Amino acid sequence: MLTGGVGVGCRVDGLSHFKRLCKLVSPWCQLSASASLASAAPTLTAPVVPPGRRPPPAGWTPVLHSHDVKTIAAQAQQFGTDATFWSEHTRTIAILHGLFGSGRNWRSVGSALGKALAERDTQHSWRVVLVDQRCHGASTQAYDAPAPHTLDASAEDVADFFEKSGIEPDILLGHSLGGKVALAYLDGDKRVMPKCTFVLDSAPFSKHDCPDLGDLHGTFSTLNVLRELPDVVPSRKWLHDTLAPRGMSVDLINWLGTNLVAPEGQGSPEPMVWQWNFAGCESLFQSYVDTCHWETLTRSANSSDASAELVIAQRTFDDWPANQKARLSSLPSHAHHVLPKSGHWLHVDNPKGLVELLMARICDKMSIPAIPPS
Repeated sequence: MLTGGVGVGCRVDGLSHFKRLCKLVSPWCQLSASASLASAAPTLTAPVVPPGRRPPPAGWTPVLHSHDVKTIAAQAQQFGTDATFWSEHTRTIAILHGLFGSGRNWRSVGSALGKALAERDTQHSWRVVLVDQRCHGASTQAYDAPAPHTLDASAEDVADFFEKSGIEPDILLGHSLGGKVALAYLDGDKRVMPKCTFVLDSAPFSKHDCPDLGDLHGTFSTLNVLRELPDVVPSRKWLHDTLAPRGMSVDLINWLGTNLVAPEGQGSPEPMVWQWNFAGCESLFQSYVDTCHWETLTRSANSSDASAELVIAQRTFDDWPANQKARLSSLPSHAHHVLPKSGHWLHVDNPKGLVELLMARICDKMSIPAIPPS
């Protein structure tokens, strides 16, 4: 389940202002490669912007610019045409992607959700933060994640990112692997807790609960194929020609190909290398299938302070073991949903339905009033 949206509207002088700037995570400011908050404030460069309200910067923007800040990578966009970036009236949605994904996989749904909430919520602007988890995406360059690669370790990365960026999540969304990382985050101590967490098509049970679980979302067979691929891929055509005979769909091959990048400094787009730590991804998946989070989900689903809700894709739910479907009775009726016309990649299969479901639940949890009839 991967940003800033805070502009500069006043002078920056002294350490206290630097701390405030870092807390608000301005994508318009470039931190110099100098010291930490405990030492003298590093130089900040920012455009001269008159005080007052102005539109947020367009597009997805990296959250932390300084290479001295060692944490996972993320990008963000802020929504709300009359948003003041220094305002404390900014609410945040953080999204954690699934295995072999990255934050950019959620740009479309993130944008749709951010825009819809900004239009509905007249009292706040909304920031959507797309996190690249350890061993994935831009975090493979920004952060050398230490082993072991587990759900708990990834959750600690997320907590560390929130602390260093100053971003406090109001809503936490996690898809697949990211869903269980989100639940692991809720299990931690001394963390800023979101008001609501949405676990999107992430099995709260473990393989030990379901010995006959089979090939979960086809991940085991995909891992077996990917394990044979070289670190350097000659071209995207080569990837298609190699994986298609192994039974992979064009959509799956194209999605995996989003993890291919040209090496830094290379003059041509090909050959390419993988933007993931494959061994680390395997370990994360092993932690995913080994970990049961029913207790965390049940406790959080019944909480009024930091609640959690489960959203299951229709085709996934059809394949759920009967004993696990029965456990849904431990959750309040408002805390579990089945999204129609969707498979595991529910944000691709039914993005409109997903955004509408999340909008309804977020507006209810955040007490955002309904739009009056015109």
